Amino acid sequence: MDKVRIGVVGLGVMGSGLLKGMIEEKSPEFTVTAVCDIRPERALKYGQEYGLPHFPDAAALYASGLVDAVYIATPHYWHAPRTVEAAQAGLHVLCEKPLAVTIGAAQAMVEQCRKHRVTLGCMFMQRTRGMMKTMHDLIRAGELGEVFRISMICSCWFRTQFYYDSGNWRGTWDGEGGGVMMNQAPHSLDLFQWFGGLPKAVVAQVATRGHRIEVEDTVNVVCDYDAGRTGYIYGTTSEAPGTEQFIVAGEKGTLVAENGILRLGKLQTGVLEYQQNSRDLYGGPKCDWQEIKYETFRDGWHLNVVHAWVRHILRGEPMVCSGEEALNETQLCNAIYLSGFTGKRVELPVDGDEIERLLARLERQRSSGRGGHLRTAAKRELTKLRRK
Repeated sequence: MDKVRIGVVGLGVMGSGLLKGMIEEKSPEFTVTAVCDIRPERALKYGQEYGLPHFPDAAALYASGLVDAVYIATPHYWHAPRTVEAAQAGLHVLCEKPLAVTIGAAQAMVEQCRKHRVTLGCMFMQRTRGMMKTMHDLIRAGELGEVFRISMICSCWFRTQFYYDSGNWRGTWDGEGGGVMMNQAPHSLDLFQWFGGLPKAVVAQVATRGHRIEVEDTVNVVCDYDAGRTGYIYGTTSEAPGTEQFIVAGEKGTLVAENGILRLGKLQTGVLEYQQNSRDLYGGPKCDWQEIKYETFRDGWHLNVVHAWVRHILRGEPMVCSGEEALNETQLCNAIYLSGFTGKRVELPVDGDEIERLLARLERQRSSGRGGHLRTAAKRELTKLRRK
């Protein structure tokens, strides 16, 4: 294969946006050759606009012989069945975030893609932001030594009530599968675990503070990494002015990323060495702060992920985020929901059956049916596909 032929599955905001970007990119390594959407008028619109074959459902596109790979941008619950169906058709997959609503569905995606020897990537393009990549590389290079604490504030996802009212599936348990943790914060959760790894357990509080929605718009989480290592997560769509902040503190220093500025505080003497050997009663080791510069070209660009995914298909080069790596974000999100809605400490990895039961209960108790019962329909289809 010299050039990957890509089909776009789902032509909502994300699908239509990346469709335009991929066509305008005019890459020598990939081309868009077909589109589909369950709304025939939408498929027709974009098919005519870009001169592409268009289909009313994914199965027809998969069977067309026109594509080698697909980008899936459907509502969350349909990520898993559409991915498994593509894998069974021998097609490579790039899936929008989150990989899936529940860990069981996400694991099925990974397993089926591995079984059918096709590539699975996830659209966690925030990993390609210069500030985040630099922060990750510094941590991995040992600049902080052993990491003691990681904290994240993502209150930069402000949403109005009009936003939630703009789509029937938004803000629903049966259509979206969650609120800020499921829709806005997956990128941030992925970065959180990319920097610090998965915690051993979480204790979470969830609330719906400022919107008329079924799901949460505000979450607080304390993460236990064992041996005194800890983490903290705060996410909301109901705060302004918002901020984006990551702090990672270790034995040798601290990294702070906030609102586009990355700073490194490097200790002249490590914390453990200083507290054992210093004769100072109260003071700590001296710290030298510096601002870290980083590359911003095509910062956090969706097409960064597409290019890496295509090059993996063509030449085996590393992806930005593989499906297997993306499982961690789903694990963390599921653990937060289990803790927040049951009021208990939740160990990781989570029980896949338990999160399924929780979502079913939340749908029974809180759902208006506005989301179209996508959870039930998608789960039923995924079960059938896995039996093939």
